[in-house]
Amino acid sequence: MCKNDVLKMSLAAVLYVIPQILSADAFVTLESITLMEEELSGIGEAKIISQESLEKNQAKEMKEVFKDEPSISIGGGARNAQRVYLRGIEGTNLNITIDGAKQGGSLYQHMGDIGSIDPSLLKSVEVSTIAGADKGNGALGGSIAFETVDAQDLLRKDQDVGAAIRGGYYSASEGYSGGTSVYGRLSDNSGLLVDVSGVHQEDYRTGDGGDALNTAVKDQNYFIKYSLLDYYEHSLKLGATHTKNDGYYIAGSAGSDMGAPKASQATNRMVTTRDTYTVDHRYNPASDWIDLKTNLYYNDRNLENKTSGMDVTSKNYGGNVKNSVSLTTGELNHLFTLGADYDVEDGITKANSVDGSKVTNTSQTVGVFAQGNSTYHILTLKYGVRLDDYSIEYGSNREITGHEFSPNVGAEVEIYDGLSAFTNYSESIKIGSIVPVQWLSNVTTATTFNGSLNGTLEPETSKQIEGGLRYKTTSLLRENDRVSTGVSLFKTTLSNLIQKSGSQWRINDLYNLDSDVISKGYELKATYALSPIKTSLSFIHADVEDEEGNAILNTRRLAASIGDTMVWDTAWEITPQVQLGYTLTAVNAFDNVPSGTLERPGYAVHDISMQYQPASLKNLTLHFAVNNIFDKEYYAQTSLENGDTLVEEIGREFRASFKYVF
Repeated sequence: MCKNDVLKMSLAAVLYVIPQILSADAFVTLESITLMEEELSGIGEAKIISQESLEKNQAKEMKEVFKDEPSISIGGGARNAQRVYLRGIEGTNLNITIDGAKQGGSLYQHMGDIGSIDPSLLKSVEVSTIAGADKGNGALGGSIAFETVDAQDLLRKDQDVGAAIRGGYYSASEGYSGGTSVYGRLSDNSGLLVDVSGVHQEDYRTGDGGDALNTAVKDQNYFIKYSLLDYYEHSLKLGATHTKNDGYYIAGSAGSDMGAPKASQATNRMVTTRDTYTVDHRYNPASDWIDLKTNLYYNDRNLENKTSGMDVTSKNYGGNVKNSVSLTTGELNHLFTLGADYDVEDGITKANSVDGSKVTNTSQTVGVFAQGNSTYHILTLKYGVRLDDYSIEYGSNREITGHEFSPNVGAEVEIYDGLSAFTNYSESIKIGSIVPVQWLSNVTTATTFNGSLNGTLEPETSKQIEGGLRYKTTSLLRENDRVSTGVSLFKTTLSNLIQKSGSQWRINDLYNLDSDVISKGYELKATYALSPIKTSLSFIHADVEDEEGNAILNTRRLAASIGDTMVWDTAWEITPQVQLGYTLTAVNAFDNVPSGTLERPGYAVHDISMQYQPASLKNLTLHFAVNNIFDKEYYAQTSLENGDTLVEEIGREFRASFKYVF
């Protein structure tokens, strides 16, 4: 069969099977579980990945967190090389936060910056493709916000102290994971959570039976969080996280983040750490005039090459404060949010020398914003603007300053009961550049800016437009069923992206790209839920091009093209103790590539899972899964090639994990 037909065949199968499922009379109505009760995210809304979905997929790393979301692709093979793409836009151009803490820029040329966090600690993940004024700067291609759990999320209503142990085994990498949580109430309103976890895996086996070299990894995670909720109209959360990734990787060139490594290549021991501290406060009295939120953070990401002595760090610190006001004027209901935010990033590179001298590049942003939402019967208007005042220091010899306005506007009208049409437009800026921190240490007094010693740089900017139809209703086909479906057209244009010329060890010029990067296409999604089953079908077509219409094929920290992608995901609760899951991921071939470049063949991967809670041991949950059932040999289309090689993805893998709560 031609690989280009993979998606067509898979789509046809799905369209045939879904009606059979929905019309089946054999299902008995069971008490719905949390997964069935989730709010169905619709097209044109923020996409929410819930804790229940993460547990169903047995996610052990960031790549698996987004397994059911076709608009997000992660390639790279080895953990250090993995990069995230949202609608083809690379993660360096996204605003990525963990409990509000910004994750900063790229550290190193041959390293991805997807971040490290134990998915077991995630309460939810929010993916947004439109930049609101109150969401901060840097969301050129959108934003990804991770939120961690509180102790109160884990405690039963009648429980004051609890604990959990968990573990898992992964056959393709002969890997295992483990973790322990202890949590309890310190008072009626406050709780404390402490968690320690880790993952240890060898080189994983690919679909052809070989090993993906240098993909072995050791992860360690330490997490503590204090949460005071609804105490005299105040809530306060304090969090601290330390994560560590330790492995032997190829530091640069072929086999590092591009192409398949060879057994003869020398590896370096590379250690990546993240230390994050957050403070989150909310004051929400019984008043329409006050809903005050404050967030402070400090985030330190470090890459240390133990073999070569290279040491690169990104330190982000800052915060935001905003207040929301609810007003009614006649038949208009308004929600206004006013606030300010502040962010500093220090990019620090330690020289490979005895004296250990350091080079620091600093970017700083102060923003003020206003965001409004007004509803009149069936019409809702959204509007906002932010002003960012910025400064960027390149070494000790050059500082660039400026300010930019970023407006946004949107509208949604309910055409019929449950059927809405929407459109959104937003602009965003990013301070800094897509040039890695380690490279920026090579800026000298001879470096020019846009070709001149006295030149300047424009901030990187984006324009995002999206529009479509969304339908959400209940009891459409059967009583108490829930339906969400929709279509969205989108276009994101990135301008003035900052690049460099010169060798790795010397930057001759920093300049704004003349050509725009454009991601345009459409998304489709349909979800149906009726206890005991929930099924969803998602599809995305995205063309990632320059302004001349030429496809952009996997450019570091910029963008990547990928074939049409479809994900069909189904969860079925057979009994209150047993839940089954099935996921089909089908990606069409992408062959619009420059001469001499590898075409990206299509593929289809099937995964099945089971969750079992024994009636005699209600505190025990067992998970089993078989991923890539047919041992498909394939590689992610967003992986970087070298010559005629690409790193293949994991072959058939059997997974087993458990969680026991006390």
